[in-house]
Amino acid sequence: MRNIYIILASAGMLLSSCTEDITDYNNDPKLPTAVPPETLVANAEKNLADRITTISGTNVFRLWAQHWSQATYVDESNYLIIGRDPSQTYWTTYYNNVINDLNSAVALIEEDEILDATTKGNQLAIIETIKVYTYQHLVDLNGNIPYSESADINNLFPVYDDAETIYEDLISRISSAQATLAGGGESFGANDIFYGGDVVKWRKLANSIKLRLGMRLADFNSALASTTVSEAVNAGVFTSNDDNTIIYYESSPTTNVNPIYSLFEVDNRKEDYIAGETSVNMLMELNDPRLDDYFADNKDPYIGGPIGGNNSYANFTHLNFDIVGDPTYPGSIMDYVEVAFFQAEAIERGFIAGDAEEFYNAGITASILYYGGTQDEVDAYLAQPSVAYATASGDYKQKIGTQKWISLFNRGFEAWTEYRRLDWPELALSTQTQQEVPLRMIYPVKESAVNGANYDAASSAIGGDNLTTPLFWDVN
Repeated sequence: MRNIYIILASAGMLLSSCTEDITDYNNDPKLPTAVPPETLVANAEKNLADRITTISGTNVFRLWAQHWSQATYVDESNYLIIGRDPSQTYWTTYYNNVINDLNSAVALIEEDEILDATTKGNQLAIIETIKVYTYQHLVDLNGNIPYSESADINNLFPVYDDAETIYEDLISRISSAQATLAGGGESFGANDIFYGGDVVKWRKLANSIKLRLGMRLADFNSALASTTVSEAVNAGVFTSNDDNTIIYYESSPTTNVNPIYSLFEVDNRKEDYIAGETSVNMLMELNDPRLDDYFADNKDPYIGGPIGGNNSYANFTHLNFDIVGDPTYPGSIMDYVEVAFFQAEAIERGFIAGDAEEFYNAGITASILYYGGTQDEVDAYLAQPSVAYATASGDYKQKIGTQKWISLFNRGFEAWTEYRRLDWPELALSTQTQQEVPLRMIYPVKESAVNGANYDAASSAIGGDNLTTPLFWDVN
């Protein structure tokens, strides 16, 4: 009888417990159930900046620009990237961790009934600026990409939009964003990790992105390029290094150190990378004062590693670990160096008025000073006939392209992209495969299986999903 009472009592307790909502146990009281929009934006900025800043088997562009070379593991320098699948990493970061977070932030901001109209407009314009930057990066990586149907959890099979059409839409979007930001006011405040909510600086960035969009089109659609560039410059682009879009890393916690430091020092992979032969030879030939800023002095004279060769770390010049070995070294998202050279070229093409030599010199100066050089070094460098704008070899594309490539050191994606567009300087064939520098990155490997019809259509439209297929704006 006693056992029956125990069973009945247990059953009673069980029945009474069933009246509670057991889904409450799925909620962690220590974690937020809603994320503020400013947190989503900061997370998007951090993910974007880390992906651009890092060097790895998926961010290969310092290698493809031939500023760096490899020791031991040389597949990426020989353009053998199938196993690495770089595009998948970029798509995961940009679509999932940047654009999706920004879309969620937009929805929350639009629903906010307390936020004043000016601040709300500025926040939405800043988000739009980041999204335009991100989509342009994806187009310049692959060509046609998911755009109009992208980042939609209910659409697992998005179409790939035409890259030229995307560019035109991005120009329209960034134009609207900069116009909104022209009104001034508040935005995200200290939660914005790029500019601390400074609307004036965000407008300069928006116009500088518009300048970049226009200049990418310079050889493909000069009329649209000219209009876009002149509008951007007239509205106000970067004017000095003080305007640079920077992420400032910290010495701790380990989640917010420079990702190159994480790879080199934490993961102990620093001996996988060395100075690139193409870069070292160019800087030595031009007596460039940045040689000892970019690279270590472990070899006298400097010896760059052949691109794609079976190089030994001990036998070649190393990278400057004041840059790649510093957990706090800033990451650059966009800078005045890039903007100054764009304006020099725009003047030569007749898109804007001005003195091309002035902006050419400004780009070189900004780069040398950014890396710790002196004004005396700037003056001596610019005085050399091989560097001076009036006497340097070649036409304006060669002069600007060469010096821009040098100045975009540690900004591998932009150095590679500007090389593709301007075709200067001359880069080496890979040592083992004798392949030329790729003109685009292939799509994520799994796309052919999971989104086959749209992948096939996109591949056909661009001329084949190959490293050698040029992007639409790369017509030379």
